[in-house]
Amino acid sequence: MNKRLVLNISALFSAFFVVFIILFFTKDRLFEYYFTYLESLKKTVELQSDLESGKIVLFGSSELVVYPNQKFLPQNFFNNDLKIPLRVQGNEGHQSFVILSQLAAFDNKKVRENAKVVVLLSPSWFTGSSDNGLTMAKFLEYMNLGMMNKLYFEGQTQDKYKFLISDYIQNNISYIKDPTFIYQTPYKEMKDEYINNKIKKFMIEKFDEKYVKSQDIKYFKQDLNFDDLKNEAKNIEISSSNNNLGINNEYYLKYVEPQIAKNSFPFEIVIPPSLEKNEEYQDFLDLLDFLDSYKIKPLFIMQDLHPHIFIKNRENANLLMETIKSKVLEHNFEYMDMWTYKKEDYEIGTLIDIVHFGELGWVKANQKIVDYFVK
Repeated sequence: MNKRLVLNISALFSAFFVVFIILFFTKDRLFEYYFTYLESLKKTVELQSDLESGKIVLFGSSELVVYPNQKFLPQNFFNNDLKIPLRVQGNEGHQSFVILSQLAAFDNKKVRENAKVVVLLSPSWFTGSSDNGLTMAKFLEYMNLGMMNKLYFEGQTQDKYKFLISDYIQNNISYIKDPTFIYQTPYKEMKDEYINNKIKKFMIEKFDEKYVKSQDIKYFKQDLNFDDLKNEAKNIEISSSNNNLGINNEYYLKYVEPQIAKNSFPFEIVIPPSLEKNEEYQDFLDLLDFLDSYKIKPLFIMQDLHPHIFIKNRENANLLMETIKSKVLEHNFEYMDMWTYKKEDYEIGTLIDIVHFGELGWVKANQKIVDYFVK
């Protein structure tokens, strides 16, 4: 009896020793797996809360940040002047794939039922070389550890989008310096780790219960005279003195005049050789498919490239813009087309430089947002 007891105790100690050794050599990996992402989850709270609450969320790129003092910039005009809640999300290089990735990470019933999404499209996303899609640096900026853990372990999105994002990471893993576990490991390898996944899902859900605060945001129609606002916008813009195209003086001097001096004017719009090889266009199609599940159909606004500057190959660019428009309309989404094919259709002041909205352009876009969502 004593011999058996000794053997059992020895076996128990041996098991504890093995577990101790495993934990000792894997403690950093276990800590990373279960805990390091919790701090970065705090950075996800506001966007998730806004989507679930039905706040208007405007996704875009450089136009949202390049001229931060514009009166009619949406985050200024809606929140300060109209007192209408609106969130902007994005900066330069923030394009279709990372928008899709963020929405996939937050995918749940509340978001699908309440989210009011606006996507500001830029023609420059879809033009240039075939590798015109998202950069890994921009992906990492918006898809941090917290977002990735939400996507893989809490997000209710279809697996096809999780695999799509995982494949993107694996195909670009060489651009990540010292990738952590969540980026190193393909989703297909994590998907079947049932117990680990349940633990992480439980931890994230408890975090959300504490920090994610959804409100019921209501929008009420306001009495706005947009004709007066358009006139105000035209008066705000500082008149261009070195060009008659409504382009900011400093911008024209720095970016346009040197090209004229080098006989590189007018500018050419470079189009990828085919839609199949246009990375941004393919990402855009995935974003459209994903948004089909939203109860409130999203609004897409296509911006412009200055038609007095980008002249070469504009006919082919116009065909590309028409294709993009047709795809949005196929999904029965709302579309505002601010792309101009002909010079005579362009209203001076719509752009402040050659690609970004001026005050007039913003008033036009804001009017569409108000008309569509504020009812």
